Amino acid sequence: MAIAAAALGAFQVLLCLAARELQREGMFQQILGLIPPFARELFGPVLVSMMSFPGIMALGYYHVAIVAVLVGLVIAIATEPAGEVETGFADLVLARAVPRGAVMTRSIVLLAGGAACVVAAMAVGTFFGLWLVGPAEASKPASSLVWKLAFSLWCVLACWGGVSLAIGAAARRRAVAASMAGSAAAALMLVDYLARFWKPARGAARLSPFHYYNPLDLVIGKPLPLGDIAVLLGTGAATAALAYLVFARRDL
Repeated sequence: MAIAAAALGAFQVLLCLAARELQREGMFQQILGLIPPFARELFGPVLVSMMSFPGIMALGYYHVAIVAVLVGLVIAIATEPAGEVETGFADLVLARAVPRGAVMTRSIVLLAGGAACVVAAMAVGTFFGLWLVGPAEASKPASSLVWKLAFSLWCVLACWGGVSLAIGAAARRRAVAASMAGSAAAALMLVDYLARFWKPARGAARLSPFHYYNPLDLVIGKPLPLGDIAVLLGTGAATAALAYLVFARRDL
C-alpha cells in the first residue's frame, strides 16, 4: 500500500513535469493539428481537455492502467475474508468472543482507509508537482479540481471495493474471489469504453460503476456530478451491507 502510494505520488510529479515541457514547446496545438477532423468530432471537447496542461496533469486519475492497478489493490484488500476462511485463520479468530461482523468492519476500514491514503498521496503529488515545476504561464488547475478528481476516484474504488467484499464474503478461496472480482471489473470497464463509441452498448454500460466516473468532465469545467457520486457510494454501501449478511450466515 505504501509503495503504491509513493509510486503514484511520484508519477503525478512527473506528469506535471511532462505537462510543463509540452506547454513550453507548444506541443498541445501541434498534436491537436495532427488529429483528423472525424476524430475531433467523435471525442468532442474531451479531446481538447486531454491536450492541455490540466488534462495531462489529471492523466493519473483517468488512465486505464492506473485505475486498473487501484481496482486490483482494493480487490486484494476486499478478498481478505476469503483468504482467512481458506487458511483457517477465521476459525482461530472467531473461536474467541469476536462477532463475525467485526471481521467485515475491519475489512471495510482497511478498504476505505487504504484507498483514501493512496488517492490522497496522488493529490499531494499533484500539488507538489504544480508547486515544483508548474510554469507560471500555464493555466494551472484550481485546487478544487484536484480534490474533485481525487474524491471521484476514491468513490469508484469504494464502489468496487464493496462489490469485491461481497464476493469475498461468500467465497471459500481467495484466488477464486479475486479472479471473479477482477474479471467482472475488467469486463465492465471494457463495456463502458465500448459504449462511448457504440450506441447499442450504452444500456449495458449503465450497470458498470465506471460509467459513473468521468474525470475529464471535471477537467473541462463541469461540476461534480452528485448523482453519479450517489450511485457509486450507494452501490458500495449496499454491497458492503450484503457482505455483512452473507458472512454472518455462511458456513466457515
